[in-house]
Amino acid sequence: MDTLWAGAIRAGRLAAAAGAVLAALAGTGRRAAAEPGEATPRARGAHALTTVGLYVSPPGADRARYLDFYRACGYNYLEFCDGGFGQRPDLLARYYAGMADAVRAARAKGFRVWILLLAGMRQWKGPGEAGSAGTFSALDADLRRERLACIRRAVEALNDADGFVFFAGDPGGDPEGRSTVKDCMVFAREVRGIVRASAPRVGFVVNLWAVAEWAGFPSPFGLEFWRKQAALTREVAAEPDLLGPACGVAFSLDGYYRSLTLACYAAAGLSPDRYPTAAAVRDLRRRGVKAVLGWPYFLVDEVDDGFITPNNVASGGQAGSEARYIRAIVERGRALELDGLVANATYVAAEALNLWTFGQMCRHPRLSPAAALDGFARIVADGPTCGTLARVLRFMENHGNWQHSLPEAYRLRGLANPGVASAGDALRLLDTVVPRHAPPIALPEEPARYLARVRARLEAIAAGRIGGVAPILGAPKAP
Repeated sequence: MDTLWAGAIRAGRLAAAAGAVLAALAGTGRRAAAEPGEATPRARGAHALTTVGLYVSPPGADRARYLDFYRACGYNYLEFCDGGFGQRPDLLARYYAGMADAVRAARAKGFRVWILLLAGMRQWKGPGEAGSAGTFSALDADLRRERLACIRRAVEALNDADGFVFFAGDPGGDPEGRSTVKDCMVFAREVRGIVRASAPRVGFVVNLWAVAEWAGFPSPFGLEFWRKQAALTREVAAEPDLLGPACGVAFSLDGYYRSLTLACYAAAGLSPDRYPTAAAVRDLRRRGVKAVLGWPYFLVDEVDDGFITPNNVASGGQAGSEARYIRAIVERGRALELDGLVANATYVAAEALNLWTFGQMCRHPRLSPAAALDGFARIVADGPTCGTLARVLRFMENHGNWQHSLPEAYRLRGLANPGVASAGDALRLLDTVVPRHAPPIALPEEPARYLARVRARLEAIAAGRIGGVAPILGAPKAP
């Protein structure tokens, strides 16, 4: 069975229906003046991201078209979370049968499918069919043995997947604050041993998301968490007996992009600790590590827990555009020579534009933010009104929740958008946009419904409902 690092997915071509759109985008890099975050001419020989991934829920039968949408965007890799820990034990056979069907359906569409294992979760035992029993300390030997037995069952049931990912924290870590990163690595080795024994032909990756939860469990709203996150990530990366030919790594890249992380550093007057570096990635390569991924979870979906309303997960998802910031993290991934990047999609329909942009930018080094918006407008809007929609999307891009959550020093210059100075201007333009009845690619929902989401977002901007980042613990008080 192929593994994650074996190269581009077989049958990795985009849907033929998207060909006309992509062809129209091909010439957009020839302008003399670059937009913010636009790939420079050197990007023509840029490092290729062979894994273009998405961490997403398996789509049910009523959302089967989502898989076609992901393919049209350019994704070739999906991560599904094993949620068996939240199912009553007598219902696990049914749960894993459904999950296995989802894995096979996605692989039949040409995706590699990996399973994320939340190793630090207690097993739900009822009385309800589903629920959460919370996390546990890996120092509790009995609970750890019980969890490892549950993971073994999951790996055996889902061995049609291409690989498994050990997830460090959030949820996970040690809520009792007694474990160290060494304990995390011991736990990861135990899970890797289960995968080797139960599914020997598949891959294995350690995802270092929230690894700081293994060192005192500090709050992510304070600088201590992010300094520990960088330090412990370095420690795991330096461990030769964990990472190697049989074990890859996924980095969270917090110091490069995440608004909460950057806000914590800015509040303390410090520059962010950015890891991994290109030199660190090259060192991993010398040690034989074949899968080195970036996992910038929050950028596409705007669900950072550091956001205040309306930006956070409590909003239920909003149509958004973060093309400049997606361009920046994709360029960073190329500069670090990562194998690929994995985005997150909780609100697929609401964030269709960002999902399109992320996948396309990973595939096309020269695709600018403006060109990505133009391309999506041509998919959604009919005839000459696609140019009008592109202007509306530029306004949404320039007034994004993500931008407002960043410290000012980390904000990128907006896209040029003459004649659209206010949300009122954008709303009046939107009134003239005609939705396509037969879009050239599969979409999560019909264009008219997406345009209704855009209208709601513009109305929120008009009402001033663009938040910032939550108060940072330990930040100096205002005079």
